[in-house]
Amino acid sequence: MIYLGLFLLMFLTLALIRVPIPFAMGIASVLTMVYADLNILSIPMSVANSLNVFTWLAIPAFIFAGDLMAATGIATAIMTFAKSIIGRLRGAAGAVTVVTCMLFGAITGSSLATITGIGGMMLPELEKEGYDKKYSTALISACGFLGILIPPSIPGIIYAMMSGQNLMKVWLCTITPGILLGLLYIVINYITYGKKEKKVTEPFVFKDYSLGIAKATWSSLIALMMPVIIFYGIYGGIFTPTEAGAVAVFYGLLVGWIILPLKKQGWPKKKFTLLVKDAAITSATIAMLNVFAAVAGKMVTFTRIPEMLTNTMLEITDSKIIFLLILNVLLIIVGMFMETNSSILLLGPILIPVAMSFNVDPIHFASIMLLNLEIGMITPPFAANLFVGCKVGKLNMDEVLPHMIPFYVAAFIVLMITTYVPSFAMFLPNLI
Repeated sequence: MIYLGLFLLMFLTLALIRVPIPFAMGIASVLTMVYADLNILSIPMSVANSLNVFTWLAIPAFIFAGDLMAATGIATAIMTFAKSIIGRLRGAAGAVTVVTCMLFGAITGSSLATITGIGGMMLPELEKEGYDKKYSTALISACGFLGILIPPSIPGIIYAMMSGQNLMKVWLCTITPGILLGLLYIVINYITYGKKEKKVTEPFVFKDYSLGIAKATWSSLIALMMPVIIFYGIYGGIFTPTEAGAVAVFYGLLVGWIILPLKKQGWPKKKFTLLVKDAAITSATIAMLNVFAAVAGKMVTFTRIPEMLTNTMLEITDSKIIFLLILNVLLIIVGMFMETNSSILLLGPILIPVAMSFNVDPIHFASIMLLNLEIGMITPPFAANLFVGCKVGKLNMDEVLPHMIPFYVAAFIVLMITTYVPSFAMFLPNLI
């Protein structure tokens, strides 16, 4: 265990002095290998192999496609569609916010982009409906990561690449937790604000209701077709997840630069070159993480850290229940301080073998890991999603935190179900 302690000490020290996470990970790994008197000549080959993976191409493709669709005003279209379905409910504005975050996040693949895009649009709408700004900011901050649990998900791709698991199964294992969490958020919103609102006095006419949905669907069809094409193409066996990324880019270009201008909705706010630049920088950042994570993985393998950690854990407890509890605490703490993709690449090679020794399926572990790390993104002290939400709402974090408590409770309930009822997360993956 001395090697793990040495690695973590150097990694945390470098991170604290603001060395970029990928470099901190790589430097700490190499120095640990040197200290352990291991052969470091294999590192260049590991670095090359880490990027020589067909699945890797899906990451820059989905990032670029998400940026394209976000720049075309897709959030407004999705909100209109969601409002047509649940607009009559009391607390409809909050429920629309939850559903819009789920759909928008699934397309962009970024929780921070979801909070920024949906927050800027929905906060004024929520205030008009009488929602307290602090509560509205908490709601949007909590909903930001819901779309990450609905595929296509960049963290899901990274986990599949790191672990060698089937990408479609990794994507599917977080759908049911994501949907349940979204439903619980809607219930919380109804209890908090929905009950205070007056019932819609206008009589319900099914014909008018269905006609309204039809109109909203037609006006939002361009936006809604992207996830439909991706889902049907991948799960229908038409193309691979990597090829789906290329299709998504093509569709984004078709919508943003041909269909919308023809419909006189104007060109996207961001210029094409700026979108390409943003997507390239984000992709390069993840590539650097992947490269140095490969170095860390080589170090972990050579120093037999997973084997030693497994033996240590078995000495502490042989109970799967206790192990999963310790695992949840560890991953949430990590999620508080580290970005999700970095956490997956750093801890995955260490924890997956340990989890498997306790008979935890790697796909089930994916749902546990991703959910924990995303919950960590809304949990102080770091809480990147909450921090961005407060920036959008122009509030201090301590003003918003009390309103986050119900959402933490809901997230904890879903986390416990996901952890201790494997069939809940594994239902959809087992259908493949």
